[in-house]
Amino acid sequence: MVGGVVYWAKHQLFTCARRRGMPLVRSADGDHGSSTSPAIGLGSDFSEEPEYMLIPEVPNKPAGVSAGDVNTKVRRLTETVERLCHRGANQPLQKLLTKVHPADLATVLGGLPDHQVAQVFDAVANKQVAAQALVQVNPRVQELILSETPDNRLVPVLEALPPDERALLIRQLDPEIAERLLSELHKSSQEEIEELLQYAPETAGSIMTTEYFSLHEDMSVEQAIRAVRGHGNVEMVFYLYVTGLEEKLRGVVSMRQLLLAKPELTLREIMNHRVLKVTTDTHQDEVAQLVDKYRLLAIPVVDGEEHLVGMITVDDVIDVLETETTQDMLRMAGTDKSEILTHSPFRIAGIRLPWLLAAFLGGLAATFVIQKFEGILAEVIALSAFLPVIMGMAGNVGVQSATVTVRGLATGSLQVRDIWTALYKEFRVGVILGTFYGIILGLYGWWMFDSLALAQVVGYTIIGNMTGAAVLAILLPMMFQRLGVDPAIATGPFVTTAIDVFGVLNYFVIASAILVLPQVHG
Repeated sequence: MVGGVVYWAKHQLFTCARRRGMPLVRSADGDHGSSTSPAIGLGSDFSEEPEYMLIPEVPNKPAGVSAGDVNTKVRRLTETVERLCHRGANQPLQKLLTKVHPADLATVLGGLPDHQVAQVFDAVANKQVAAQALVQVNPRVQELILSETPDNRLVPVLEALPPDERALLIRQLDPEIAERLLSELHKSSQEEIEELLQYAPETAGSIMTTEYFSLHEDMSVEQAIRAVRGHGNVEMVFYLYVTGLEEKLRGVVSMRQLLLAKPELTLREIMNHRVLKVTTDTHQDEVAQLVDKYRLLAIPVVDGEEHLVGMITVDDVIDVLETETTQDMLRMAGTDKSEILTHSPFRIAGIRLPWLLAAFLGGLAATFVIQKFEGILAEVIALSAFLPVIMGMAGNVGVQSATVTVRGLATGSLQVRDIWTALYKEFRVGVILGTFYGIILGLYGWWMFDSLALAQVVGYTIIGNMTGAAVLAILLPMMFQRLGVDPAIATGPFVTTAIDVFGVLNYFVIASAILVLPQVHG
């Protein structure tokens, strides 16, 4: 889902680019071109600031800027900023930073030594640019800025942020720092943040913006157009939400509908009454799935009584997708997001330690199994030569199947009720792969050790192990999902451990049966 949404959003995001500060691409005559891709460091409409000229035209190249050009230029800019900062050349540094796009500034801050981050951030004169850079830097750099920047500099930057992103930053801070900063914000900003903080994290209420624009259903089209013109600073995207008594959501009107309708008609007559909406307690994953499924630029948020309280735009959804994907990847690897925020090897070791416990216990169980079959292993030493390839192939199949399952559960394309269909499919996949590699490994074993019995053992084992690994990799995430636990956890240590124990046991049971030796020694 992530790839599809991001690819589509890059062609649509210009409609809500104000919050990200991403200008539209300019055509050669200076007007806005028809490209729907956000520019990177080109001409800008961002907060009525001068054009950002980070990426110049490249001679003898077709129009447009490649990713390689951007990366090279940003890397050179980072080196320049670091040199100016080292020399204490504050005035040239400030002048240079006025021409840098917020997204590029965030990249530059991420590439600087830790002791220069706050200094460079403080040199950004435009608070709008600083605010947009602050929300785009990685979590470690963001923590440095928030902890080392003086409050008198940080408060105006926070004021320049949209309410939802301001609340998110406050939520991430240490409670004492958050309370201090909150007390220094304007009264209206404090009320907005407190309103958003009352919602549970990772819900629609916590990521929505309260800066939305709505129209009353009794307004005429002509009145509505005048109202829109008078609220150019409000994020409207292409959807105008229509409300009735007590600000209850009644419908939605697109900008196109509004402009093409007859002036005397009321909004009630032209609006779409079937509005796709979410409540404040809807999980952010469900919001992302709705936006992806229906290709929305924004979705309204209502409370329990259908009052319109905010909206969530596609750029917020992209943030959710990036966060959720990162968390899933880290959990599948057996670690945690907090590891990104620290350089301490002791802290990182402490984060990884509990996750590795399951793998360690599984290893002990596999050792116990091998000890029970030490008799056959002593009689046929060649069995030990095939352990690495047999275990490795099964582990790889398990990780592949588990990854597909976890992503399917996360995106909603796979449900727990589909377990039997998924099991049957993965069972067949395991049999096909196991048979293919089983034949190859069996022939290799026969050629290497001149033993048909040994060839049968390794061939049958790899078929059983790869099939069993595929099945276990489906069952465990499904089981975790049914128990209400994040299925991404199952992809790492648990799947690997289960497959190792099963694989070792299966190997020696088959070897004992075919080689006609005692199954258990001692």
